Amino acid sequence: MIIVPASSSLDLAARVAKDMGATLAEVDKKRFPDGEMYVRINSELKNSEVAVIGNNRSDEDFVELLLLLNASKEGGAAKVTAVLPYFGYSRQHMIYKPGEPVSSKVMTKSLENFSDRIICVEIHDEETLGFASHPFVNLSVINTSSEFFRNKGVDLILSPDDGGYERAKKMGEILSIPAYYINKKRIDSKTVEMHLPDVDFSGRSVLLVDDIISTGGTIIKAVNLLKSSGVSKVSVSAVHGIFAKDSDSKIKPLVDLLAVSDTIEGAHSLISISGDISRALAGDV
Repeated sequence: MIIVPASSSLDLAARVAKDMGATLAEVDKKRFPDGEMYVRINSELKNSEVAVIGNNRSDEDFVELLLLLNASKEGGAAKVTAVLPYFGYSRQHMIYKPGEPVSSKVMTKSLENFSDRIICVEIHDEETLGFASHPFVNLSVINTSSEFFRNKGVDLILSPDDGGYERAKKMGEILSIPAYYINKKRIDSKTVEMHLPDVDFSGRSVLLVDDIISTGGTIIKAVNLLKSSGVSKVSVSAVHGIFAKDSDSKIKPLVDLLAVSDTIEGAHSLISISGDISRALAGDV
């Protein structure tokens, strides 16, 4: 197995290569004078199984990923797997208004042109999987996320809304900790009311969990609610830490621990899902 790292997942790709005892390919990336991207894989790929690890969160990330996948195919790889720790553009999995594209279909079909298999981690909407004609695996990393908090002294697990309760519940079952969710009600386009469940939070250590943290507005409101209830400690975790508009800088001062996975690499990527990806690439998933 040869692991080809894209710029968006350099550290994660290195961890996967180490876990698997695989070769980590060297990649050159630069810009032509007109601004077009150039990539080159400086490793022999002929007849090898190759995994290209990178995200499509930004347009630039996606172009780089496609170029690396094509370079792997052109280099004679026997099998190419596209690994997207964070699969972007999956919100638009259907047409909501006339004239719109189905963005997640565009992403999936483009990736399939240059790969034999796609692996992603906890995609925003699983309907995207149905656009694939090749194997498309969506990994759950809930066990890895749970184990990170096993010895962190957590008393309760809380989802910021009922939609994420299933995740909180599963983590609670794994860690043998009670799980609840915040009642959230939208009043109008700008106003949302949130009410804590009827639980005694006083002096408790609470873990607030979600799948994605983007602008952080819901998380911040939930943290403030918990603090007003007398909790002793608040930890915040998510699979994907997007942290749009540097929202992590607003969350971090309010909590005792902010820990997300390394699907999107950043300062708070304390939970590595390299083992989950390694097992999937080895065929254990």
